[in-house]
Amino acid sequence: MRYPAFLKKGGTIGLIAPSFGVFGYPYEDKFNNAYKKFSNLGYKIKEVEHLFGTEKCRSTTDEQRAKEFMEMYLDVETDFIISVAGGELMMSMLPYIDFETLSFAKPKYIMGCSDNTNLTFTLPILTDTAAIYGSNFGSFGMKNWDESLQQAYDLITGNRLHFDSYEMYELEGLSKLEGNALCGYNLTEKVEYKSLNGENKVEITGRLIGGCLDILLMLCGTKYGQVNNFLEKYKEDGFIWFLEACDLNVLAQSRGLWQLKQAGWFKYCKGILYGRPVLN
Repeated sequence: MRYPAFLKKGGTIGLIAPSFGVFGYPYEDKFNNAYKKFSNLGYKIKEVEHLFGTEKCRSTTDEQRAKEFMEMYLDVETDFIISVAGGELMMSMLPYIDFETLSFAKPKYIMGCSDNTNLTFTLPILTDTAAIYGSNFGSFGMKNWDESLQQAYDLITGNRLHFDSYEMYELEGLSKLEGNALCGYNLTEKVEYKSLNGENKVEITGRLIGGCLDILLMLCGTKYGQVNNFLEKYKEDGFIWFLEACDLNVLAQSRGLWQLKQAGWFKYCKGILYGRPVLN
């Protein structure tokens, strides 16, 4: 697998909007503060043309979003790429991305989550290039970085490669409760890992792969979800799938897992790390 270089001090961050653009409150506030923070840390920042665009639940047209992503990836001055937001319709730009060209280009990390699964999942399986499923750029606009954001920064700069879980998580965000876009997480709930097999201790090793279940189900059965070659190539490592859901209720998630299993996606699976499902 191709592992891109980490972000070096004084390097250039490329910001893309392959799904939603930066638009309205609280997203503009978060973006502006994140931009300020990274600039103060000494990084140069490049933006795609339609970073602040909004057109039919997308930053711009399918073709233009793909074009802007390709240009940013192939830009020799850009060292690391971060998506500014998630969204709903990133998949519609996939037919306009030249994955073959990307597979021969100098590898670059792209980081994002949620709808960005359309890139953080397809780039590894189609171009054999590692990607980072992690915070979108706006999350770094938090006034005082949470431990998870600090560790995300340490990861993209190559200063931390081993990670533990966190002690607490938020159930309801302070930004909604207090109307402050830049406040920290409302850490009120204790993190607890549960094994569905009832085991007190679980030890597994494998190659991490996954993302947002909603997106993976959409990709399954398309040419953008052809995982078989990837699974066979790294079968000796085995795989740990990390999954979370967005709009799917609990039963829809159960049906989705069945679908992926029947499609052969869990071949050579060592285990699954599953985020808390939406309780509806």
